Amino acid sequence: MSIQVRGLVFLRPGFALRVPDLEFAAGRMTALVGPNGAGKTTLLKCLAGLLPVPRGTVFLNDRDLAAIPDGERARFMAFVPQEHTSAFNYSVREFLLLGRAPYVPLFSLPSSKDASRAEETLAFVGLAGHGGRAYQQMSSGERRLVLIARALVQDTDILVLDEPTTFLDPKHETNVLDLARRLVDERGKTVLVTLHNLDMAIRYADELICLKDGAVAARGVPEAIVTETLLESMYEIPMRILRHEGRTFIVR
Repeated sequence: MSIQVRGLVFLRPGFALRVPDLEFAAGRMTALVGPNGAGKTTLLKCLAGLLPVPRGTVFLNDRDLAAIPDGERARFMAFVPQEHTSAFNYSVREFLLLGRAPYVPLFSLPSSKDASRAEETLAFVGLAGHGGRAYQQMSSGERRLVLIARALVQDTDILVLDEPTTFLDPKHETNVLDLARRLVDERGKTVLVTLHNLDMAIRYADELICLKDGAVAARGVPEAIVTETLLESMYEIPMRILRHEGRTFIVR
């Protein structure tokens, strides 16, 4: 499932996001990068339907996002926030079952099929056997994996991740992005992710969308568009690009 943007304008006090034309291809991982305040999370939330967008500006497979009911959209697209603090100390299993809400009839409880789906997803993200643990007592890295797992049990074609590696150590950062890459390669998911780590964005994403001041500064295959001139323009500091053994590294 692909996403198309046609003349999107989103305004809030002191900030304007303007994206005239953009497409996120199905079955690919696209990373949104740029300095703080560039509009990455705002654009991501507009694409996910979490911020109101005018009719005729965002489309899912040519269907107007603004005309799709919330319950139906939840079967197409899942959103993973930067962090989540639950008011209730759910077990991991109970927390995951919340992701099955779009498929559970009103006034009904999750079925055994839903429970099995939750256990299968925990195993996929590397947390098999952790269903009985308290969500609030897990490490930050583990909670990120649980958040992704909850999104996966929605069985959507599109997964939207807002800075999923923030404050994670290198091991958990790699685990989260390896998982996102597997979702594209093994399950054909369309993954949209905002990242601050440029090295990791270049390494994992099929395409980069570079944002600055609410506008798209560049877009395309990472190795083709990332230049020192572009980076210095975006971040307003000198930056160098080094390549070693097929990897690209940003030095500042």
